[in-house]
Amino acid sequence: MVGIASQAKPLVFAAGTVLLENPAVALKLGEQVTRRRHSLWGFQAKELHSMSRATPKPHHQQPHSLVPPSIGASPASSSSSSSSSARQNSLWSRSQASREHYLAHTAVATAGVAASTYSSGQRRCLGTQKPMDIDDNLRADIDAFATMEPHPCTLQDVLSCLEPCQSAQFIHTEMPIRIAERIRWLESLESWQEIPQLVHVHDIHVRAFQKLRSTQRHPTLDKFTKVVKQIVDDQHEVVRYMAAGMHKLRQLKPELDTTKVDEFLDAFLLNRFGSNVLMSQYLALAKSSHGPTGVIDPHCDPAQVCRDSATAVQDVCEEYTGRRPYIRIETRVSRRVREASAMSAAENKTGEVDGDSDGADGDAIQFAYIPGALKYIICEILKNSCRATVEVCADEQQLEAKPIRIVVCADEHHIGIWMSDEAGGIPFQVGTQVWSYMYSTAKKVDSNVRRGAANELAGFGVGLPISRLYARYLGGSLDLISLPGYGTHAYLFLPRLSSDQIEVVPDRDAHFAYHTLGDYALGVVGHDA
Repeated sequence: MVGIASQAKPLVFAAGTVLLENPAVALKLGEQVTRRRHSLWGFQAKELHSMSRATPKPHHQQPHSLVPPSIGASPASSSSSSSSSARQNSLWSRSQASREHYLAHTAVATAGVAASTYSSGQRRCLGTQKPMDIDDNLRADIDAFATMEPHPCTLQDVLSCLEPCQSAQFIHTEMPIRIAERIRWLESLESWQEIPQLVHVHDIHVRAFQKLRSTQRHPTLDKFTKVVKQIVDDQHEVVRYMAAGMHKLRQLKPELDTTKVDEFLDAFLLNRFGSNVLMSQYLALAKSSHGPTGVIDPHCDPAQVCRDSATAVQDVCEEYTGRRPYIRIETRVSRRVREASAMSAAENKTGEVDGDSDGADGDAIQFAYIPGALKYIICEILKNSCRATVEVCADEQQLEAKPIRIVVCADEHHIGIWMSDEAGGIPFQVGTQVWSYMYSTAKKVDSNVRRGAANELAGFGVGLPISRLYARYLGGSLDLISLPGYGTHAYLFLPRLSSDQIEVVPDRDAHFAYHTLGDYALGVVGHDA
């Protein structure tokens, strides 16, 4: 949300919370933004992860060596690893994870106003929704899986196993664990049954768990693939419903601390994001829709992602304001990275490099990453920067004098992206509220919609906190530094080595840590979440 004008205006982001008094308007605007978002960023929160076993949850989550599930293991007990080849001792291999139990059970609007959305292809009213019934067997199954530990994996693990059948094995055992954990989180909220949005999200998760547990992968993967796709599709509006539902819950219980609510949403939505990435990776492999490596690009070029994002956001800004801010992009790499890249180019007889805006380092900056997630982050920052810059610049001459700057840099271990504007900065009194789902949801969205001003440039509410979750997912960080009266600086740091890109999977009983700007500031020690 780089570049908020100097006056203390509430912030607004474009990743999906809609609080509307008119259900028809909610549906129409939601569909409009969804269509635009999908065409603009080409990424639908589809996502990746690893398999599980029933062991006591560790104090520190570590990537695990996993082997396929086999018959005879119960989800409530630990089991030994089955013998397999060395290559299988990676992401998609895993300790025996309850095959016997598997087979045994294989058989937006403010609350109070009826809000409509599409679920499983049909419009559904949330106004009087009650939690779906859960029988004793299903309840026992959910409770058993909720006690299991998730197993964070590295991007290197994911890239080492690209066969759909291996991916399906992993999804089939790991996803019930993560989904059951989120069900437990929802049910831990006092009075959640009184909030239609939270009930709806709860039911989405229960149905997803039930479908995964009752669907087999044999003799073909067709039925399983269909189930996974349905689960991913049903998850599209979860961010919006969770933000709206938690906002309503806080209205009912004013004693709820905003910080605690934000922490809950951060953990819940990051857990969900990892699940969706992994399921999207499986779908991409099963359908060959994203190339041989799925949603991951082993040679992601962050500078090119920034260029594509800048052009897209400039187009949107021009469409809605009639003006086009200037965005300048530079690349910088350390000498060792440049020399290594030159040596690699010489060995491959491809000395030509793509020219950047400064004609410098070209394709020296590449790393394995999810380009759709990176583009989402950059677009969210730039949208707010462009909007604020247009607001403070009276004419084209001022726009040219206040360009938005992006610097992409790297060493052997990290990618750094710095984005800055001269749009007045964020007032100090706003502080960390820019990261709050409650701040953006409660203070801006309703007024925007009533004025009819919501659009792809301004958005509906949670783009910045969601962007930070995307950065955190594989061990990165996103931070802002504001100079009120001048402008805002955004710092995005990401691990460069795929072996260092380890999932952060929030879990109720396990320690996990978020990286911050403090981890990269000289002489400053970072802190855990």
